[in-house]
Amino acid sequence: MRHTLLYAVIIFFCISCTSKKQSENSILDLIPDNASLVFKINDFEMLNDELSNNEILNALKSQKHFIDVKQMLAPIGYLSNQKQGLIALSADSTRIDYTYISTDSLVISNGDSISNKSIETLNYNDIVITKYKIENDTFYSTFIKTHWVLCSSQPVLQNLINTIEDPLKNESLKRFHEVSNTDKVVNIWIDLENGELLFQKLLSDDQQISNFASWMSLDLSLNDNEIIINGVAESSADKNQYLNLLNNTKPIQNKIWNLTPGDAHNITLFGLDDFKKYTYNKTLNNHPSTNLDSLLNTVEEIGITEYENEHVLFLRTYGTATLLDFINEAKVSTEDYSSNEIWELKPNIEIFDPLTPLIGEHSFKYASIVENTFIFSSSRSTLESIITKIKTGNTFDNTTLFKNAENKLTSSSSVLSISNLKGFVSYVNESVSITLGNLFANSKLDDYAFSSQIIADAGFFHTNFLIKKITKEEESNSVSSAFEVKFDTDLATIPQFVTNHNNKRKEIIVQDQENTLYLISNSGKILWKKQLNGTIQGRVQQVDLFKNGKLQLAFTTNNEFLILDRNGKEVQPFTKKYTGGNLNPLAVFDYEGRKNYRFVVTQDKNVFMYNGKGDVVKGFTYDIAEANILDAPQHFRIGKKDYIVFKLENGQLKITNRVGKTRINVKDKFSFSDNDIKLYQNKFTFTSVEGILYQIDSQGKVSSSNLKLAKDHGIDATSRTLAIMNDNVLKIRDKKVSLELGVYSKPTIFYLNDKIYVSVTDIQNQKIYLYDSQAESIPNFPIFGSSVIDMADINGNKKPEFVFKDQENSIKVYKIR
Repeated sequence: MRHTLLYAVIIFFCISCTSKKQSENSILDLIPDNASLVFKINDFEMLNDELSNNEILNALKSQKHFIDVKQMLAPIGYLSNQKQGLIALSADSTRIDYTYISTDSLVISNGDSISNKSIETLNYNDIVITKYKIENDTFYSTFIKTHWVLCSSQPVLQNLINTIEDPLKNESLKRFHEVSNTDKVVNIWIDLENGELLFQKLLSDDQQISNFASWMSLDLSLNDNEIIINGVAESSADKNQYLNLLNNTKPIQNKIWNLTPGDAHNITLFGLDDFKKYTYNKTLNNHPSTNLDSLLNTVEEIGITEYENEHVLFLRTYGTATLLDFINEAKVSTEDYSSNEIWELKPNIEIFDPLTPLIGEHSFKYASIVENTFIFSSSRSTLESIITKIKTGNTFDNTTLFKNAENKLTSSSSVLSISNLKGFVSYVNESVSITLGNLFANSKLDDYAFSSQIIADAGFFHTNFLIKKITKEEESNSVSSAFEVKFDTDLATIPQFVTNHNNKRKEIIVQDQENTLYLISNSGKILWKKQLNGTIQGRVQQVDLFKNGKLQLAFTTNNEFLILDRNGKEVQPFTKKYTGGNLNPLAVFDYEGRKNYRFVVTQDKNVFMYNGKGDVVKGFTYDIAEANILDAPQHFRIGKKDYIVFKLENGQLKITNRVGKTRINVKDKFSFSDNDIKLYQNKFTFTSVEGILYQIDSQGKVSSSNLKLAKDHGIDATSRTLAIMNDNVLKIRDKKVSLELGVYSKPTIFYLNDKIYVSVTDIQNQKIYLYDSQAESIPNFPIFGSSVIDMADINGNKKPEFVFKDQENSIKVYKIR
């Protein structure tokens, strides 16, 4: 069922012409009420190119089902000069109908291949309908309001005319239209709840799609040897739908990969943060509860695979005692194999019944346990083989199949499946459609990886589908996971790289919500942790207080200023407390680059400047601001002059010299955005909440440009590069790139190994993007992650890595090669 979408896409691929998307809802009013499969085409020319170059579709196009659908939609191919359009498929008891809707005029091509054509004019409710007969095809067209409509059925077209004014028409479709990414070449909407008749006709009566969910809204991307489909699904709580089994659950990090044999053809994983929620959902979905449900309450990940022609079940738990007690009662005999016990179980034990809605009806005769994961199989020899492969590292996570799919998926899922062609066909035959399985079985896509993913999220389900060629280049992945660290408590700060002064390599510092600070090595080992009294404000600064090459960590919390040494011990006298709290992030200035530091702590209107000994710098006179200070003050150097810049709550921009005297008198006041001030083109550059970009030169001249930025825009800049994130448009220098609709972080510019990188993160859809200075995407991005990144060359090998928060309680480091 999780691969249902792929067939929907295949239907669309049969079309020989394509188009570009428009955003108005009026086109949706013309979709037939019983349409169950809708394709919104955003650029016909681009899609035509992508379809013709895609190896996957070229391998499928000779299949009979493919040819049949293409023939059904052949009349759309007679149209010329189409830029954008929408195709809707609907069915009744006798046939499948299509409706094509476009703002482009429906001009029928007079190609040389058309030898038999007739046109007839009809009238219906004062609207002219044109009936075409071309070769063996009959179809109808008309103009309704602002759109041209072409339809395979006169009754369907007439019904559209009758219902055009219905304000409640296609409400679900309009809602999903809002979350579609209009920059993708095709958007796909599938009405699964009401589409059984259509899917039966497309896939024969063996289909098992209709009970998967209520609706799916999907966005399609094509590359030469890759198909990527992302979107959301929604289930109806009062229907017996598959996704209802996952309601109110949260995805977890998948780990069964490292226990699955490397030569398995497929693996499907189910992540459950609370098994009792699944049990409750199961009963609501008309699956009977059993007396054994509670025995599985500690199960958090379920894996099912086919290996050596039999099914194998994995149950990863966070507590093995209860299930182990049951197995001890159910076992017939015990055998030791390679220091692991293998138990033979009584026949027909019912412990697997609670899992039936997820894994199907399977029973197992043998069991073992590796770490905290129970493994079940039908034969002893299979279990012995699996144990051997685990001990020798011949596991699924080390295969090129897995590594090719890994970077396109999140590390935590509600449902996740990865297969080769053989495994994919077997899985589709069992859970989707034998017709669809046969289509792929004859495709010769043996060197491709197939994956699908579902992530439960507050009533919706994020979906990711992928077909990707397995390439040797991916073995050493250009972007691949280096390591990850999971914490017992959710994180409060974004992970950040710091330098290990002993080996000049990078380490990671991060803090959890219980205010524990961690230092983590460049291999993922926790070196130390320290309990603090508050959450760190902003970034941690590194300083060499004693000018001996040994670095310390300097920062503020809500009410403290601290400096820690390499081992996490406080450096005195730099543990300073401030009554009332509300400290801004710490500012550290090193005017001449000689490690004669100035530490600036700001609290409300107060400015505290300390020297490298922890003493107040008495020569600095700007110790009380005119209004509350909004953020950490910043130091800039232009020529031989120093500038210290303060943003004040009253809209004033205060620019002083080293001793706190006014260096530039700025008379204007500004409604500052929450972006930092940057020195760009030798000018102090910042934005307002109204979306205006301001620049102030060293003489105090103020210039402005109304960029009409959204209130929550973000900027970053170096001396010559300006990056702006506005809604879903990223601008780097003079280049723009449109991203998926989402909620984006501020852009961050990194300069590593003589190369500029610009990163933004879609917090809503958990995607991290990375671009170069020409706004060209770094290969294999975006990847999945839920925070902004920090970037560095952690090993000094001229190859960058980046760190980010993966889930609320974990961080992940990726390497770019």
